[in-house]
Amino acid sequence: MLASILYRSHLNPGEKILHVAHVHPFKIYKDFLKHVFFGFILPGLFYYMMPPFWIVWAGWAGLGGIWLLLFFCDWYFDALVVTNQSLIDLQWEGIWHRSSSRIEYHTIEGVTYETIGFWGTILNFGDISIDRIGAGKAVGLKAVAFPKTVEREIMEAQSEFLRNKAFKDSASLKDLLANMMQDYSRFG
Repeated sequence: MLASILYRSHLNPGEKILHVAHVHPFKIYKDFLKHVFFGFILPGLFYYMMPPFWIVWAGWAGLGGIWLLLFFCDWYFDALVVTNQSLIDLQWEGIWHRSSSRIEYHTIEGVTYETIGFWGTILNFGDISIDRIGAGKAVGLKAVAFPKTVEREIMEAQSEFLRNKAFKDSASLKDLLANMMQDYSRFG
């Protein structure tokens, strides 16, 4: 539910989010610890050593909180969103720089995942790659959590989309043929 609220600006009317893939937290824990250390622990130590300058340390910790929030937003909004209509590849470079690219299911040629290394195998993260028809380069996300699940979700959503599209196309073709037969029988 939170994903549908935070990603709603990227969705078309009637589009539903089926799955959201993010970078595995293990791949960002060093940067997270760096943000926590320099944003909260260090000003806390300085406050402990020099309490009269508490306003400086509180300001530092406040800026550290903003820095940590921006780090979290960068992680959360760099995502691959699987919907019932298409895939949405989101990139968040900062508050003023965001990009989104939509990959239609009928243009997807293949989806692959790759798990590399000991930690990737143990903690279940890897790279997802989406090959598009007629495109030279693959789109994807590196170090995604549960890559096999993401691949399966994409393939199931693609299959369901194509099945619904074929059913709609079939119904349209039947209507067209029925109208042609009525016209033929009236004038023929």
